[in-house]
Amino acid sequence: MSGQDTGLDLAVRPGSSRFDTDDERWTAHELELFGELRREVGGVRRDLTPAPGEKGMVETIVVALASAGTFNAALQCLQAWLTRDRTRSIELSCHAGEQTETIVLKGTEVDQEMIDRFTASVLNRLER
Repeated sequence: MSGQDTGLDLAVRPGSSRFDTDDERWTAHELELFGELRREVGGVRRDLTPAPGEKGMVETIVVALASAGTFNAALQCLQAWLTRDRTRSIELSCHAGEQTETIVLKGTEVDQEMIDRFTASVLNRLER
């Protein structure tokens, strides 16, 4: 079962307004994020998923959410990575069965209220 027995996965899609997705410099940024999540959180893998409206595939970092602590550690890691370059963005999607909730965080503006709502939703799902 995903999410190490919780059934919850956090899909992370990093983006940039400065680099194209196939730019080597951007690939280095993505690998940096993947490495940081692996060190800080564990339970991290990389998946290829169909790109919406396109024929190609998009790489997604997936974090298995085992507990509230796992989620909080992932969120702190993501926010730290995001603030190091204001051109970065991160799309977060929490998958639980057929339900998915998605938010987009941008380096130029962090909407704490949106993060708080998303966090409450994820933690509620973890408690079930």
